[in-house]
Amino acid sequence: MTMPLQNLDYFVEAYDRRIDQLKEERTTGRKIVGIFCLFVPDEIIFATGADRIVLCGGKTDTIAVAEQSLPRNICPLIKSSYGAVIDACCGGALACPHVGLIDIIVAEATCDGKKKMYELLPAYIPTYVLDLPQKPDSPDALAYFLGELKKFGAFMEQLTGNALREEALRREIHSSNDTRRVVHRLFALRRRDPPPISGTQVLRVMQRQFFLAPERFREGVRRICDEMERSTPEPRKGPRVMIAGCPMAAGNTKMAEIIESKGGTIVVEESCTGTRSFWDLVDDNKDPWTALAERYLAIPCACMTPNDQRIVRIVDLAKLYDVDGVVYYTLQFCHSYNIERLRVQQALKLEKIPMLAIESDYGNSDAEQIGIRVEAFMEMIG
Repeated sequence: MTMPLQNLDYFVEAYDRRIDQLKEERTTGRKIVGIFCLFVPDEIIFATGADRIVLCGGKTDTIAVAEQSLPRNICPLIKSSYGAVIDACCGGALACPHVGLIDIIVAEATCDGKKKMYELLPAYIPTYVLDLPQKPDSPDALAYFLGELKKFGAFMEQLTGNALREEALRREIHSSNDTRRVVHRLFALRRRDPPPISGTQVLRVMQRQFFLAPERFREGVRRICDEMERSTPEPRKGPRVMIAGCPMAAGNTKMAEIIESKGGTIVVEESCTGTRSFWDLVDDNKDPWTALAERYLAIPCACMTPNDQRIVRIVDLAKLYDVDGVVYYTLQFCHSYNIERLRVQQALKLEKIPMLAIESDYGNSDAEQIGIRVEAFMEMIG
């Protein structure tokens, strides 16, 4: 069991300050970009003087709104995200305040469900789609993505009226790498036994990563790391667990809470709200455009094929964090991650690392059933 960390309150207080900051920026004419995904480079947005916030939906509130237009049998993240946009644009009060603060959405061509949802967004808000090659190891992929990033840079110049200069891009690459290094420090501390912070606490911090301004986020993570280095956690009582799979957007802490309520000790997450968001740095010794294209194209998302890099990374993380088992978490109807589950399970089996597969949505109707399965898994690996 972990001790309470006083500096976690920083992220609660920083949220309201960030809303006020974004409102002030709008009055000065600064452009605010809404994003959904890791594949949209912060560095390009910030280098043109714009700001950005994440719009991924992790709550059930806006799903019913989305289902008036979208089929029910697509993943809840897509429905929650789309519902938040159209609710806010149509004068509703269900969505968080993020949507009303943005000038444009910059989307990315990842899974099929998202790509088709993006075709509907322009009816409500201007939308730019960054194309993404989905065979990253093919000879032409890097050149193609480099071209897409430069087109995106030109679009941001037009949107903001500011030139995208190389020195500004290098500055933002340095800033983003600083953020990644700070988060690496946080995750390195979790390798301790017992870890000085719970998985649910880390998840809530990481969910703020793409909403808070980078310097604010870094400051909060540094404070937590400083506090953890001084702390003496209580002895660990349950097995060390890794969560792998779908992103857990803000508002969705369901899986982490269930695992910890059943005695598991979450020490790492292989997800977009976990290691995928920060693990690799941009090589700041290279041409900045090429370095950005290489780094972002290497993100091991399940939309990529073949996705050997993700399989290898999951096994490596399981060993690095000395986990007793892996909970493979997928959202309902997320076909990419659900299908990739088999390869992950096969790779873990070769290393004699147990895995439990859970498919769920944002509701709580299945929480008891999931809890029973998780409890049995904890007993097996504990």
